[in-house]
Amino acid sequence: MASSSSSSTQFQMLQLQVHPWKLPFSCNKPLTLTTTTLTSPSLVQRSSTPPFRSSSICTHQTSISPITSSSSRSTNEEIDHNSLRNICEGFVPDHILHRVEEVGYLMPTEIQRQALPVLFSRRDCILHAQTGSGKTLAYLLLIFSVINTQRSAVQALIVVPTRELGMQVAKVARMLAGKSGQPGSEDKSCTIMALLDGGTLKRQKSWLKSEPPTIIVATLGSLCQMLEKQMIKLESMRVLVIDEVDFMFNSSHQVSSLRKLLISYSSINNRQTIFASASIPQHRRFLYDCIQQKWTKADVVHIHANPVQPMPPRIQHRFLICSRSERHSALLSLLQSDAPQSAIVFVNVQSEKSKKAGNAPATTEKINFNSRAASFSELRQGGAYLLVATDIAGRGVDLPDTTHIYNFDLPKDAVHYLHRAGRTGRKPFSESKCVVTSIITSEERFVLQRYENELMFHCDELFL
Repeated sequence: MASSSSSSTQFQMLQLQVHPWKLPFSCNKPLTLTTTTLTSPSLVQRSSTPPFRSSSICTHQTSISPITSSSSRSTNEEIDHNSLRNICEGFVPDHILHRVEEVGYLMPTEIQRQALPVLFSRRDCILHAQTGSGKTLAYLLLIFSVINTQRSAVQALIVVPTRELGMQVAKVARMLAGKSGQPGSEDKSCTIMALLDGGTLKRQKSWLKSEPPTIIVATLGSLCQMLEKQMIKLESMRVLVIDEVDFMFNSSHQVSSLRKLLISYSSINNRQTIFASASIPQHRRFLYDCIQQKWTKADVVHIHANPVQPMPPRIQHRFLICSRSERHSALLSLLQSDAPQSAIVFVNVQSEKSKKAGNAPATTEKINFNSRAASFSELRQGGAYLLVATDIAGRGVDLPDTTHIYNFDLPKDAVHYLHRAGRTGRKPFSESKCVVTSIITSEERFVLQRYENELMFHCDELFL
């Protein structure tokens, strides 16, 4: 929405749930809506006993003492003397560094500044930092520092929880491996396969038979199919990355496959293991489990960048109290008054009517992945958009132009609030103010206050 004073407002609107979400209210400014569907079965079924939620064992009860690195943001003077090139030179090939600079990555973010020296030392790492903080680029730079493009074998594996995140990571990897515009640059081929749920595996099977890719970005379901059929061999794998690791360990239908990948299909002695997420509940317990369960080596380093500020400080948090029957009109009023250029409205998977009827959440959905991918591609090409999403968009979907987040339904916990809020304020080094607004009932105010306490942010009340 370019301006609240314009005679008409047009949105591109992506619908990320199964049934059409109606807007049963009048509006002086017509909304032009285009819809598709997106949801994920893994979002509605969670493990009742996640491996790092137990409090029966504490880190201090063992002789194992993993290293933890935590610090607040360094001064501008310190950062200015440590460009990405200075940190990566001697480790990352020069043609990759040229490409990094061409696409605009010149200075490191806090997590990159802390993590890259440790990653280049070949230590296992847990990258724990805000959404949009640059964790993906950090582990990709590590991968490009160790792979040998002249060798025909899978040397790096990146495992992601959703197709959308996998598409995004593969796109960034291919962009960095692409031809540099620098004259006389040495360009080496690096094959990158996206092995994602919802796609046909026939082409990937042929590819794997003819010549294994150097890097695979995969969702766990498709990856395990290929591993079970022995279409993928991991004996040459040098780097294993598990992105959004807390989400994957808390997904009951993924956790057994993830454990098998970490222990049976590969060995910690033959690989460098990287776990990444913006939220790792009870991270000390998780660190202990990583060592005890042999998911990582004993000298794994937990790098927790900006632990005192889980969310970027430029995000403004607001809440509006109204009755449930008034939520639709309240949302429309907010959209008209805020006039956001690009925004995401988050809704929950299951309708209130379904909940009251006692129905269990759906565990299977018919999803047109190709239509979904085409819609996201169109959305990223620019222009104003309104994206209506379930929590599947809270993990990994990167739309850096998003300035406003609206919680039409309050997220179910602080972790989901963190990831929803992290969809805005994602432009590196930008100081532009971004806004997260929750539309709540008076009974939900204490829940939002609990999120404020857990995530250490302040939420202002908004009156229309």
